[in-house]
Amino acid sequence: MDTVDSNDSFILYQKSYLASIERNQISVSRFILIVLYGLYYFSSSWSQFASKFLILQYPIDKAETNNQPSYDIGWDDCYFVIHGIILLTFLRSSLMYYVFSPIASRYCNIHSRKARVRFAEQGWTFTYATLSCFVGMYLFKKSPYYFNLDYVFLEWPHDKIPGELKAFYLISIAFWLQQIFVLNIEQKRKDYLQMFSHHIITCCLTIGSYYYYFTRIGHIILMIMDSGDTFLSSAKMLKYAGFSNACDVMFLVFLVSWVILRHGVYNYLFYHTWNNSFALMTPNSKCVEGIIQKRCWTENIIRIFLGLLGGLQIILCIWMYFICKVAYKVIRGSPAEDVRSDADDTDVELEDDELNIDDSDLEIVQESKEKDNDNIESTTLVEKESSSDGTLDENHESD
Repeated sequence: MDTVDSNDSFILYQKSYLASIERNQISVSRFILIVLYGLYYFSSSWSQFASKFLILQYPIDKAETNNQPSYDIGWDDCYFVIHGIILLTFLRSSLMYYVFSPIASRYCNIHSRKARVRFAEQGWTFTYATLSCFVGMYLFKKSPYYFNLDYVFLEWPHDKIPGELKAFYLISIAFWLQQIFVLNIEQKRKDYLQMFSHHIITCCLTIGSYYYYFTRIGHIILMIMDSGDTFLSSAKMLKYAGFSNACDVMFLVFLVSWVILRHGVYNYLFYHTWNNSFALMTPNSKCVEGIIQKRCWTENIIRIFLGLLGGLQIILCIWMYFICKVAYKVIRGSPAEDVRSDADDTDVELEDDELNIDDSDLEIVQESKEKDNDNIESTTLVEKESSSDGTLDENHESD
């Protein structure tokens, strides 16, 4: 029954406008990118406008930054983020369709359409998270706050952002905004609310920290999140490919990294911010009533960021509960299964040629549901009439 309902919902989804957007991600994003790059390289009148999408804005004179390319922030950074969203949409869809989906069917013996899609999704997440983690670690090693968290807040506001860090941060913002877009155009899953809440809080933290020059602590948190996603995506890909033992091993690696990074390092960072941020941030940068300041801090602003950090940790704790359930099954000898996934994510679904999507299928589904409703109503009516007749007979006999 669950499989039939799932196939029915899939057919209905394929008829929706959201499915049309999802199917045309490659062509639409490719067209927009061609237009942007064409305007930048070949149009003298539009080149300056197109450059806002492709080049970091608000450069600072190198004389002020020891000849290091550094940048300030401003509203024109939105153009770079928009370009990042479009580019990530194109890369994600292209890699899923042309790389990971063929790998799933040809080399991993994955036949189910949904299992292939899930494998491709995790392949993209693995690719992005791994690259982002390595770039983040490279920037972290070059930073003044490398294993010295005091410099996360010392000398704030950090309004001279290194060019590499600014690009990394804006691409990260674009990634999480693009994740919200993807989450809402694809067919809903059981963990939609948890994922949507996580993405919203993450976007608020990244955008808010960028605006208030808290890019150093944001940089560390992004590294923490990307590191865990690498192992989780690997475990899921192994599961969909049928390598249960390797999946169990990778899941245990992921479990250890999750506890250390997302509950150990993350909470230590939260504790350090809670206890030391007020003392480390310069008194001159505190908000003063009546004085116009570029950026300033108050206790309420810090508490808002701490509240968002705490909210993200609550979601991580909820997911930790699900992870522990999976770990318990693995310890008892069962293979690792994602308890947040839908039941039809496994490789036991009808093949694509057995599930043709056309108008007749949709009409059959709708007619079947209408007949079921009619039968239910008829049965209910008969029962009511029988009950009514029996009551009348009894009343008649008593008379």
